[in-house]
Amino acid sequence: MIPIDEPWEKGYAFDIHTYESTFIGSNEFGHPMFYTKRSPMGQFLYELKYGQHLPVLEQIVELIVNDSSFHQFINSIDIILPVPPSNKYRKIQPVQVCSEKISEKFEKELRSDILGSTNKDELKDVPTEEKYQKIKDAITVDGKIKKAKRILIFDDVYDSGSTLNAITTVLKGKGYLNISIFTLTKTRKAD
Repeated sequence: MIPIDEPWEKGYAFDIHTYESTFIGSNEFGHPMFYTKRSPMGQFLYELKYGQHLPVLEQIVELIVNDSSFHQFINSIDIILPVPPSNKYRKIQPVQVCSEKISEKFEKELRSDILGSTNKDELKDVPTEEKYQKIKDAITVDGKIKKAKRILIFDDVYDSGSTLNAITTVLKGKGYLNISIFTLTKTRKAD
């Protein structure tokens, strides 16, 4: 697991997302094409997220279950809060289905009803500082959990950290202080 330091108590990405990505030319529409070599977790996540291939969910969970360092980490958590989807139109939402399986396998409380987002804009090409502010302004926290609970914010990919930083800031502003994060993969470089 890869440590991720920010404003949370503990943070990890299970693995790097890609080992390499090499430009190989443009397709007939002028769009760039790349040869990409992904980590095993990166490949499974890519198939789940973009290929909507649900059977790889079991392989994602198997990688996690077989990792002893994840066991130590998850044992320090009481409740899992999945990050709201940035693309609400995907039939299979990777963060939701993965958090459900992890919750089930490790017998952790899952609360998908706590975090929400009013954001309707695509933020991939927005500069990091502006992205952080837009996400922070759009995050909603509904429902209550005990302040003493050890919270895990779960997401699929760590890139710039804007989403997880914004959610952590909002939760801390509401008095939740014992916050950790976990993502399935981390990009090689931030935005």
